[in-house]
Amino acid sequence: MIMDLNRFKTHPEFLIIYRGHSSLVTDIRGSIGQGLEGLYFRKTRFLSKMRCNVEGKEPKFISANGTDSYSMIGYYFSALPSGTPESPKSGSGGEIAERAIELQVNRFIGGGLHQDVLVTNHALSPAHIRLSWELAADFADQSEVEGGKRQQQAPVEQDWTHHEGRGTLTFRYRHPDLPHGTQLRFTAPGALEGSEGIVSILLVLEPQRPVRIGIDVVPLFLGEAVEPVYGCDGVRARTTKFDRARERWDAERVRLVTSNRTVQEAWERAADDLGSLPLFDGDGPEMYTPAAGIPIYQALFGRDALIAAWQASLLNPLMLRGVLETTAKWQADADDPQHDAQPGKIIHQHQESPLSLLGKNPFRAYYGDYVAPGMFLVALATDFAITGERDFVRHMQDKALKTLAWIDRYGDRDGDGFYEYETLAGDQGIKNQGWKDSAQAILYPDGRIVENPLAVADVQGLFYAAKHLMGLTFLAIGEDRRGSELLQQAEALKERFNRVFWMPEERFFALALDRDKKPVKTIAADAGHCLAHGIVASDKAAALAERLMAPDMFSGWGIRTLSSAHPAYNPFAYHLGSVWPWPTALIGFGLRRYGFGEAFHRLAKGLFEASELFAWNRLPEALGGQARDAQHPHPGLYPSSNSPQAWSASAVISLVQTMLGLAPLAPLNTLLIAPDLPEWLPDLTLEGIRVGGGRVSLGFLRNSSGRTEHEVLSATGGIAVERRDIGEAGQGEDALAAAVRSLIIARFRKSTA
Repeated sequence: MIMDLNRFKTHPEFLIIYRGHSSLVTDIRGSIGQGLEGLYFRKTRFLSKMRCNVEGKEPKFISANGTDSYSMIGYYFSALPSGTPESPKSGSGGEIAERAIELQVNRFIGGGLHQDVLVTNHALSPAHIRLSWELAADFADQSEVEGGKRQQQAPVEQDWTHHEGRGTLTFRYRHPDLPHGTQLRFTAPGALEGSEGIVSILLVLEPQRPVRIGIDVVPLFLGEAVEPVYGCDGVRARTTKFDRARERWDAERVRLVTSNRTVQEAWERAADDLGSLPLFDGDGPEMYTPAAGIPIYQALFGRDALIAAWQASLLNPLMLRGVLETTAKWQADADDPQHDAQPGKIIHQHQESPLSLLGKNPFRAYYGDYVAPGMFLVALATDFAITGERDFVRHMQDKALKTLAWIDRYGDRDGDGFYEYETLAGDQGIKNQGWKDSAQAILYPDGRIVENPLAVADVQGLFYAAKHLMGLTFLAIGEDRRGSELLQQAEALKERFNRVFWMPEERFFALALDRDKKPVKTIAADAGHCLAHGIVASDKAAALAERLMAPDMFSGWGIRTLSSAHPAYNPFAYHLGSVWPWPTALIGFGLRRYGFGEAFHRLAKGLFEASELFAWNRLPEALGGQARDAQHPHPGLYPSSNSPQAWSASAVISLVQTMLGLAPLAPLNTLLIAPDLPEWLPDLTLEGIRVGGGRVSLGFLRNSSGRTEHEVLSATGGIAVERRDIGEAGQGEDALAAAVRSLIIARFRKSTA
């Protein structure tokens, strides 16, 4: 166990709070004024400077901390002004005078920003002090802030108005196409004054009687005010959909109880983070669509949201339904090369940052990704398996058929039966459009970059899974012909993939096929995705599993994105050797489904124990790829890692589901299980697993012989719990495969009855 004192904090130089599309980034003292610091809304910086002074000097810092995901508190003190009784210059007072003025600063994010400043005089006599704030707004795109170079700029004008204890400083961005602004509304019991970028308040402080100053920071996004959730009276202005949505999330999510503290804390952190990340767009389930990560990816990323919601579907399927609704709404309906869009393609990202709104990048609606279409179909099939709601499948059927048509018409560019990508958006497009989307992600064994078009292994596996699962879904809703065709297409793809991508000399699958359709013989994690997707032939699974768990791939914490034996390996590079929690959990699912339980347990143990290394047991976006050994007791992390990150949180949920072999089968009112707890996790209880309209609670206990026993603690809605244990490595059939077979049998029996 790593002591809390030694846990690593991502972005240790910042304090960050967030909610919906809003975030506040300060330095560790709670000030805004340099670097990435600022108040952001929709990836636009609406406040670039906010520093408080007492009598013209910065107060002394005591402490500043986040209290939850959307609020922080800071404490500061200042000496009495010169001339005040007990002041230092009067020659008396000591600590009473030197630390007389206390400032408590409470901040709440949501919509805009609300700030309460409580000022207390701890001296023995009244004091007159002047508080002032230095303020600025630059309306920079967050990517401009990160890169340090502006691509769009315009004059910023200021306006000050005040009346009877209230004052408003307004910044207006005079860009012809970006009518943004920021209002800072002050409420105070003293005289308010405003000048160029400074607001001052003269206070008379009686001893031990706190005075409150309220400050609302209101973004004017394209001219429309984005009001804070909290008002200047210091209390929540109203019960908002933020509150109602979070209450529903917490009420409906699955609870986990275990004696293993590491797993318990990792689960609770993941559940809380997933509940804090929704963007709250819309009023139905779509409001649960999460931001990809904080602080950099606070926007809709279709691929990330679909993967996170799918991996976390055991915890709460609300997010899965919401992401399906959101991504379906953004499905492309026309050819648009500038945005890499074709009819039926699922969105990669949607931003309303300045550069996106101005068309200086394609991300206002960008489709340069091959994972989102496949995951959309997998997610839809999973939603049906969990809820059994045929009406929703029929509601989404046209969207699904358009995505399937896109896969075969546009995804297979040359008609060879494999799916290859190449950006149409020129220099602004994303080169690599599998899950690894960095420009250097796909390399030859000698380190050369592989040119497009590319058919990467993980996309072939994902499209296999998409067709396979949608084929079963169509069978279950009575679309026999369409379902059978998809199953046949999936099997044909599986045969082609195993024949062409397999490298006998490496006992591994190629990373990709290059533009000449030759295998890229690089050893990378992507082949492990293929295990999870079920495209790997049974006679190749054992060799693949063994290679994935070899020291150059398994760091001891997780699976490296690239083998440490590759000449371009770098443990702190994005896709060149770092360890990502979500694909590690995905690969773990693949290992278990093919019967490699011991390997899965090693992998799961590494990832759970990695969560102990980080503050709040929160897995970051990507760990460093350093080997787990005496020389590297901590793997470090990718330097720009987001934390929290939606699909890192979902990885924790996925590991638990995989360990228990849980497969909801709502159309048959059945929950399939295949539990296998390791020695380090001898007991586990899950309360409130959703299957259709019912809920199931289960207890699991590893007995002295190593077998995991289960007990149905409660079940509503007529749900049956059926156990189908996975066999030995390479020979067994997992709960997912059993669920698939049950669906087919149930449908065909119904159709022939």
